[in-house]
Amino acid sequence: MNVWKKVCEKTRTFEEIHVRSGPEPVIPAVERLNAVCVLIGALEELSRSSENRDNGVFSWEMLREQFPDRSPWKTQVLDQLFSYPAVMGIPAVRGLAAARLLLGRPGPTERMLLDGVLVAAASLSNVHTHYGGDGSDHHSYVGLATAFLARLFPNDARAQRVCLKYLSFQTCLSYAVSGAVKVASPQWRSGRAITGIMRTGTYGDGWLYELTKRYPTIRVLMAWMVILGELSFPLVLVAPKPVARAMLASSTVFHLANGRFMGLNRFVWGFTGSYPAVAYMSRGMGQAASGQLGSGAR
Repeated sequence: MNVWKKVCEKTRTFEEIHVRSGPEPVIPAVERLNAVCVLIGALEELSRSSENRDNGVFSWEMLREQFPDRSPWKTQVLDQLFSYPAVMGIPAVRGLAAARLLLGRPGPTERMLLDGVLVAAASLSNVHTHYGGDGSDHHSYVGLATAFLARLFPNDARAQRVCLKYLSFQTCLSYAVSGAVKVASPQWRSGRAITGIMRTGTYGDGWLYELTKRYPTIRVLMAWMVILGELSFPLVLVAPKPVARAMLASSTVFHLANGRFMGLNRFVWGFTGSYPAVAYMSRGMGQAASGQLGSGAR
């Protein structure tokens, strides 16, 4: 009981400190990192425009069958939006909006509108097809939606902190759940999942496949480094500053490795796009630790 009281007192103290500290630089950082993820994805999609033709893998003639009970007006609207070449306007808009966030100097209102455009365009893409995305796309969507909601309250630092708190907790949850799923899998615990992934044509790498096949100890070590890293990630919220920094740095290296060996070009941007919020909420790294004051993002 005494331990529980101490935990509650620590939590209240932490919250009181955060109420006095502002999230000014955090929201733009979240926007910029996620804008890089969106821009890369948009350019990739535009480069594969043939996949959306009538004879392509994402042909609307095929995908429209997922809406069997549409009313006539819905049919007309969806056909106008998703038939080729009109459907390519979605990644074009996403790319332009992301580039504006990165290359221009938009004001707070324009940033809010750009965030809204990116969220709306991603939502349309999800309606168009329910498969083909990856974890970085989903996480980037959450990051941009959070930034958009925070921008709706430009003078309310408390509301913005709630948004950043959600993003940081969502990030910690995604890592912890991923680690829990892996530790429950015999394939991951034995390291065979690493070798299995590396042998595929989509996500594999020939050099790393041969290495993990030849040296089973390496694949077991790699698998458990991933598992323990994901399971322990939520500790970044309570870890001392040097430890928290090391955890975020190691996670960034992990996603860079995903990009190098698995061809997941957006992973590092999609996940690290939430790290500014995680750092802000961290007891060791956040503004609460440095005692800076503020009142809302501009």
